Amino acid sequence: MRTWRTTALEPKFARATLLIPLALEPHMNDLYRRYGGLRGLLGVLLRKYGRVAQNLIRQRPPRISTRYQSENLSLQRRHFRAVGQEWAWVRCLARSCGVSICYFVIIMIRLELSEAPANESGGALLVPNRVRHLEWVNLKSGRLNRIGSFRHNADLHPKRAYRWRKRR
Repeated sequence: MRTWRTTALEPKFARATLLIPLALEPHMNDLYRRYGGLRGLLGVLLRKYGRVAQNLIRQRPPRISTRYQSENLSLQRRHFRAVGQEWAWVRCLARSCGVSICYFVIIMIRLELSEAPANESGGALLVPNRVRHLEWVNLKSGRLNRIGSFRHNADLHPKRAYRWRKRR
């Protein structure tokens, strides 16, 4: 029986795929060169425009289903390895806004291309310690509620998970 020699305690690089409209492709090459590919671009976009994009999307009326990009944009697939914490961060922000991950990233790319002013605090904080996403439907009012939150202050002595031990 073969066993793995190493074990991962936290995600390092997650497999990711983005659907980028063909109209943005010439501009994307400049952004790739400036920030070092999609991995570097994703981190910069999150730090600069994470909260700005979240506030823009939340101005739309909420809906129960996830909002995706239009189908007539001739979308191009781009595969890359994203930093694990940043990919989880993007997923939580996008889900809390009710949009797909690709749509959320495209909104941040368009903000970067239009050179919109970033948030005064530089977007969200660098690396959250814990990312949480809650979603529920209130049946009486027929309303969908979403909450995405980040926890930045870690405990000095985190509690370990209690595991059942065999008694001998």
